[in-house]
Amino acid sequence: MASSIICIGALLVDELFFCTGEAMAATSNPATLKRYAGGVAGNIAHHLALLDVPVQLVTVVGNDSDGDWLINECAKKGIGTEAVLRVHDSTGKYASILNPDGSLFVAACTDPCGKYLSSLFLEQYETFLSSAKIIIADTNIPAETIQWLSSFCKAKNILLLVEPVSVSKAKKLAGTDCSGIFMVTPNEDELISLCNSGPGNTNEAISELLARAIQKVWVRKGSAGSEIFDRNGSLSLHAPEIIIKDSTGAGDAALAGWAAAYYWGMNEEQCLKAGHALALEILQAAGAVSATITKEKLLNAIKKYYPDEK
Repeated sequence: MASSIICIGALLVDELFFCTGEAMAATSNPATLKRYAGGVAGNIAHHLALLDVPVQLVTVVGNDSDGDWLINECAKKGIGTEAVLRVHDSTGKYASILNPDGSLFVAACTDPCGKYLSSLFLEQYETFLSSAKIIIADTNIPAETIQWLSSFCKAKNILLLVEPVSVSKAKKLAGTDCSGIFMVTPNEDELISLCNSGPGNTNEAISELLARAIQKVWVRKGSAGSEIFDRNGSLSLHAPEIIIKDSTGAGDAALAGWAAAYYWGMNEEQCLKAGHALALEILQAAGAVSATITKEKLLNAIKKYYPDEK
């Protein structure tokens, strides 16, 4: 198999409810419903496939109609599924309620299949995983699996990128040996949850993560842009003002854009711009994936959003 990016984590059915008026708690909200193949790892893999980056997905889905649909969706998009496990359990689902301006009101996720992504399962695919140029994992997988991946990627000299997913799931990294992780990608709320030291400020959290041998910490700051920290300093990038249609999947898109640019041999600043550009595109579309994105369109989007920067 040619060198590829391997995504490990959740592949879910996404059900997004777009409220016709401002969402209200404790009552029924009129809405329209859209259904997508999602999950953090699934979203990232989908974008990479659209960008013509060779990508494989390691995940678990149920032996049910939802699982069949997800596997077929991946195949249609060119995502490799040879390491997808089918189990006698229910395929996971993510449901969100969004305001008319695209902001998230509330979301819920159930993923009965996540527990099957164990280190014992991954050990069966060591040769397969060794072929990767980059491995991207989300924290929907068990903590012990993240630990195994950290050790594996350190031994094999493979770039491991970890997407924290949420404040609660980010806590899985707090007790983990992170010395094999190249980069984590938290937002400002998730950043503190990654740490062992408990509540603290942003600078203290970044210092702890770098001291734990994570090479880069990419902090997403919403409309304020983002900043990548390492032992030599930091690299920041602003975010142009846009009209947001749907906030779902922006972080996943940013990581996919960064990983694709790295795969193409771009430098650190170009990778950051690629991540921003893809996230900006997805914020202006419904759903977590920009179905029409291509490499050419992404490169043009970088020029569109950052026209005066080299």
